[in-house]
Amino acid sequence: MQTTFFIYFPIISFFIMKFSRKPFEEPKLVLVPIVDVLLAVFLFLAILAFKEPFISVFVQLPSGNGEKIQNLPVNILIDAKGNIFLGKKKISFNELEKFLKEKNPTTVNIYADEKTPYKYIAEVLSLLQKLKIYGVNLVMKKKG
Repeated sequence: MQTTFFIYFPIISFFIMKFSRKPFEEPKLVLVPIVDVLLAVFLFLAILAFKEPFISVFVQLPSGNGEKIQNLPVNILIDAKGNIFLGKKKISFNELEKFLKEKNPTTVNIYADEKTPYKYIAEVLSLLQKLKIYGVNLVMKKKG
């Protein structure tokens, strides 16, 4: 029995050595899956961080018999010569003052020509300040 072992041992050891040994490889660190996971975690945290909480409060509003407020803005146009227009109607500075006192608007849009001297715009702004109308928009055309 011992002789058979020694006869087959070199043959068996040859096959064991040939098939069981692999060259030693250094462990590799693959970065692509790690970056994908970190990006997903970052996006998840960013969404959570900048999400506004939705808060709803149910309020029973009181009722009243007052007048409905007209919050329509008044559009004032000033051309390059300093002429003042309400809509398509040309008016004087005194007529503008009278109109604004009657209407008492909350918002005024000023459309001025780009060549309008600033003194005309300043006069209208001064009038609006005197009448305590603080919702003033200086309207301009979008470039492009």
